[in-house]
Amino acid sequence: MRAGAMYGCRSATLALSPNRSPTHQHGRPTKTLQAPSRFYPHRRLSTRQLPSSNHRRRQTPVTTVEMAQERSGIVVGLNKGHKTTPFNTPKTRISRTKGQSSRRTAFVRDIAREVAGLAPYERRIIELLRNTQDKRARKLAKKRLGTFSRGKKKVEDMQRVIAESRRVTGH
Repeated sequence: MRAGAMYGCRSATLALSPNRSPTHQHGRPTKTLQAPSRFYPHRRLSTRQLPSSNHRRRQTPVTTVEMAQERSGIVVGLNKGHKTTPFNTPKTRISRTKGQSSRRTAFVRDIAREVAGLAPYERRIIELLRNTQDKRARKLAKKRLGTFSRGKKKVEDMQRVIAESRRVTGH
């Protein structure tokens, strides 16, 4: 029976086996720590090992990068690897197109706006804009939408709706 098993303690037990380092009960080795050389006072450090006082003196080594040549089709060597033909035009990643609305999506939203009409808070914003209370309209839009920039964008949209309705009724 293990020593710690009597007391119901599983984590405190270490199993020592001959010719092996101390291990936990599942056979995983324990971490052994080695002190770095700075803890050995009898060892002398050279000036290169001492930390420099001025970090700006250090210069990064200049590395030259050569362009990759065509792969040879051999497993080993400088140009190892399967022969491939590069693409002429690299495709744009999908993550780069996030936030850009397509023509189809814009068309669908426009039709939904025509069918469903305006939300009550949007009608109130339009009423405030017609009474020349732009600041109050932006404040209401900010409260409803969460951020000031979204509110400004919504107010601009509502001004566009007002201008469009004037254009339709005027002609």
